[in-house]
Amino acid sequence: KFRPHHFMCTLGFRGKGYSLGFVRNYKKIAQQLNDNEETQIEVVQFMDSICSACPNKIDEIVCKTQDKISKLDAAHSAALSLKVGDIFTWKQAKEHIKKNMSVEKFHTACHGCSWKEYGVCQQSLENLIEQP
Repeated sequence: KFRPHHFMCTLGFRGKGYSLGFVRNYKKIAQQLNDNEETQIEVVQFMDSICSACPNKIDEIVCKTQDKISKLDAAHSAALSLKVGDIFTWKQAKEHIKKNMSVEKFHTACHGCSWKEYGVCQQSLENLIEQP
């Protein structure tokens, strides 16, 4: 299960995160997706598989930075044409990102994300777009 902004986060994930438990969980998810690109992902509105180990999680719906996260999810839903309940394999998700996300859209959709300044997501997007 992925909330909308986690499509780009997963594309750019480099083993960093909010806590050791969060990083361990995310590495496990990213490795599963990269080892088997046919793994299915369902778009959800609230907490997802990645959020499950986040130290900012308050409950199954809300986190400490919920306003920021809701804005990121809305922006990514729009940029990537995602709807709650959509199901993709990781391979399909990457093709969907490649088709729907540009660097310009990325800067708009990821506005306010504290990870954006590191440049790994933009670089990952650029690499994906360049692939034949």
